[in-house]
Amino acid sequence: MISRLKLLVKQLKKLGLSNDALKIKRIIKICSMPGIDYPTEEIDVEGIDSVLEYLDENPGKFIFLDNPKGSKKRFGQKLRKKMPFHYGEFTEVNNPADDMGWDVIIVPSAKTTTDPEDEEEDVKHIPQGHSLIAVGYVPVNDSDEEWREKTKSPSRPEGKPAPKGNDKIVLAPDGVVTDDDKKKIEKFFKPMWNFKDVIWL
Repeated sequence: MISRLKLLVKQLKKLGLSNDALKIKRIIKICSMPGIDYPTEEIDVEGIDSVLEYLDENPGKFIFLDNPKGSKKRFGQKLRKKMPFHYGEFTEVNNPADDMGWDVIIVPSAKTTTDPEDEEEDVKHIPQGHSLIAVGYVPVNDSDEEWREKTKSPSRPEGKPAPKGNDKIVLAPDGVVTDDDKKKIEKFFKPMWNFKDVIWL
């Protein structure tokens, strides 16, 4: 089933249907949950304050890691940057801002492997029942004017509107975030015009 969905994603991308491809990729992520071979129930939670409250009341939700630590991601920039942290999403908690799972950053100091000898941490997901707690978030730049100016292109002369509400939640084991964690996350996002300063809780 998963392999067929992956083929479908490739075909949709070839046809220029990238939004449809993203939706199928979301189904793949949900199906990747251990013991799950069909999409699970999702809940829409709008706004950072609401999702932080929801996660406080419903801790330990399954996390799919799109970009494990050490992988590279653009975050809307021209060049890809190496990730000093795991980056993924709560597959069951949907953010209406982009109709995808709420994005999460796991502090660099977090050890997510079950093998104490494993330093590379080749992980694709974090099972349900973990102790990761929200310690902050990275707010997206919500200036429509700046977004439209910076994202102009021949194919999109008006540019893109700001993806308001597509903030990134920072998680730490048992809610413990170190000064070094904060410095690494702040340093990573500081040069990016499309984000505001990290807010720590």
